Amino acid sequence: MSHRDRSSGELVLAVDSGGTKTSCVLARIGADKQYTILGTGRAAAGNPRVVGLDAAARAIAESVKLAKAEAGIDGFPCHRALFAVAGTLHERIRDGLCQRLGEMELAEECYVVPDLIPLVAGCGSAVSIGLIAGTGSVAIGRDALGRYAVAGGWGPLLGDDGSGFAIGRSALRATLSQLESGESTSGLAKQVCETLGASTSLGMKAALADTADLRELVASFAPIVLSEANGADPLCVAIIAKAATDLAEIIQSLQTRLEIPPAGMNIALSGGILQAKSPLIDQLSEQLNARGFQATLQRIDDPVLPILNMLAQPELPRQSEILP
Repeated sequence: MSHRDRSSGELVLAVDSGGTKTSCVLARIGADKQYTILGTGRAAAGNPRVVGLDAAARAIAESVKLAKAEAGIDGFPCHRALFAVAGTLHERIRDGLCQRLGEMELAEECYVVPDLIPLVAGCGSAVSIGLIAGTGSVAIGRDALGRYAVAGGWGPLLGDDGSGFAIGRSALRATLSQLESGESTSGLAKQVCETLGASTSLGMKAALADTADLRELVASFAPIVLSEANGADPLCVAIIAKAATDLAEIIQSLQTRLEIPPAGMNIALSGGILQAKSPLIDQLSEQLNARGFQATLQRIDDPVLPILNMLAQPELPRQSEILP
């Protein structure tokens, strides 16, 4: 493998890969440890538990190829690459993916970490818990010894409490309940019916049965519940409060297990239903305060940026100890 000159800074690849898409940023990190973004690339899903190791590696390589093309970089490998990939909590899967990516010579040094790690390792040393709430929900914590623990991430059958799926499911359940009891629909329930193109419980069930991806369809109702227009709808208020309670319980379980001091906690938030203006964030803050947490919530708008921050650190952690 040819080695690039580092006199003008390191060329690095920061890749975030999940069950929906893969995003890559190619950047130059200078001697001052500041980075300049040179190119970006986007490709298909790269979660190896969903698409397999080979398909995951191809998706990541495609995102790198597109980022290099945008940056006008030739075919030589970059200096370092950090791949934060969903579905890689198990070391065997991480090692298998890292081997495949190394054989593709995308960078002189390649590291694969679970996609949760940068939320606490790349958002400042004070961050002790990271929470992702999108279609599903999962959280990660880091204790004073640098050990990690994960809570949630059980999937829609067993968990995903407080997630977009859970919020959408609550909206659908409430709507079906109203229809089956003979009540006239209004507010949220009326919007659900209009979105599905159904006016009866039988029509709703048929629409749900005909969808190819039920999980994504159910989660797609979460933005309706969280919309500003429904801020005074009693049903929406109740669903959001329940989601906030569930997410706060996930955070509290990590705080208790890792013995993280509740005073001055910093919690990084990421995921589609934790947007900057989401009422869920305000409700979550209230729930944490009620539990005695003095927490600062830090919204992460782009999951690639914490990966870049990790690459800008003097040394990447060789291993991440994740408690069983």
